[in-house]
Amino acid sequence: MMKIVKCIKNIEDLDLDKFHKLNIGVEIQDFISFSLEDTSIENKVMEYKELLYNFNNIISLHGPFLDLRPISPDPDIRKVSYDKYLKVLNIAKELKTDYIIFHSQINPYLNEPNLIKRMNTRTKEFWLDIIDKSAYGGMILIENVFEDHPQLLREHIEMINMPNIRVNLDIGHVKLKKVALENWIVQLKDYIEYIHIHSNNGKYDEHKAPTKNEVEQLQNLLQKYHIDPILALEYDIDNIEAEIEKYRI
Repeated sequence: MMKIVKCIKNIEDLDLDKFHKLNIGVEIQDFISFSLEDTSIENKVMEYKELLYNFNNIISLHGPFLDLRPISPDPDIRKVSYDKYLKVLNIAKELKTDYIIFHSQINPYLNEPNLIKRMNTRTKEFWLDIIDKSAYGGMILIENVFEDHPQLLREHIEMINMPNIRVNLDIGHVKLKKVALENWIVQLKDYIEYIHIHSNNGKYDEHKAPTKNEVEQLQNLLQKYHIDPILALEYDIDNIEAEIEKYRI
């Protein structure tokens, strides 16, 4: 049976009885944007901690990403980025999450080969340092966002070369690019642990529900290439029972 996770934007969206009944996990997207001085964060963490105390399914957390660049040449930007990553890693550790998701922060326009190699090396150094400092024991997932083709993310992951850092393939972001989904899966299949599912019109990141044909295409590709990632539904759903059935048929 496919492992399914529902993304939630706030704690009110977490209906534990329904999640238990449907045997689905949760991806918390309530800490994507926060101030390092936000005193309400601790209260929010405690609320989630109490609510998830007996939750026995997958727990994921999406990290912040806006205006962050942990390997920036600017030391001030590096420090703010590091502090935000560290804070959310500590939150993930406190909530005992299985996964935490970060955007790759890859800039496809910085494409000179030696520069790419240096940036990927610095990224590995960043992860080694911050994982050691946070002592986070779950898996870190790197999500494609601006990459035009999968090779950039593949090189990124292979340079990092750490068993606890894998790929979250966002197929909504893929749809905004010219390279077909099948090519992304072929290139990244050895590293894909998790998939963000949503759709769009090919122009904007709308986070719409996928069509029946898009769901079937994804299922066929996963079967064809023998991969069994966690599927995270990253779009608004009116009838979650009916939506889950699309993936479990």
